[in-house]
Amino acid sequence: MQRELSALREQLTESQRLATIGTIAAIIAHEFNNLLTPIVSYSQYALTSATGDKPDMPLIQKALSKAYQSSTKAGKICASMLALARGESSFGVVSIQQLVDETLSVLARDPQKDGIALRIQVQPDLHAIGDAVQLEQVLLNLLINARHALMGHGRNGAITIRATPGDGEDAEIRIQVMDNGPGIPEKLLSRIFEPFFTTKATAKKGEAKGTGLGLAICRDIITHHQGRIAVESAVGKGTTFTIYLPASK
Repeated sequence: MQRELSALREQLTESQRLATIGTIAAIIAHEFNNLLTPIVSYSQYALTSATGDKPDMPLIQKALSKAYQSSTKAGKICASMLALARGESSFGVVSIQQLVDETLSVLARDPQKDGIALRIQVQPDLHAIGDAVQLEQVLLNLLINARHALMGHGRNGAITIRATPGDGEDAEIRIQVMDNGPGIPEKLLSRIFEPFFTTKATAKKGEAKGTGLGLAICRDIITHHQGRIAVESAVGKGTTFTIYLPASK
């Protein structure tokens, strides 16, 4: 019986290890999907120009530079997510303005090209304690979700990124990603951060269905930073995600 118990413990340990590997693989696949789009787009720009009658060298250089930046970011995300799974992270002082700027640079397409206004309202000299790569992943997920919510709704969509000091006594930074999209039904809000739960399961033809990992990743990363993330939404009015992070003293 002792041998059987030992064998069961080994099987349980192996199952847990495989489950962890599967979770990491799914997370990395989700994040890479976000990064491969700009890599492919910028590479296509460079190839199209290079094979044309009059190659635009400044455009080619810019496109290759952007593709290289996204590829480098993908490598950093691999290391970052693996470190997160091990409970490790490279924490330091993070400039919120730089964090927002670098996150926007990863987006494959300017939201304004799709009729979506982008408003940046970041108070100067805001600094948080955290891992810049992981926090960029959070902002990127929230921005992609906001853009998805606004696409195809035939209205003047707008995304606002706002960063201010927190209102409480604790030294906090508050970062908000707001959209004026269709909103999320109240009955779904309590499940929005559950792994593999998605409101994109019924995406239109030609659109990618959601994996249900994005917001779960956001919550795990923010919790790892000893912060918190909240959501407010009203059908027909829009959705606001609010992140609270420890401020740098």
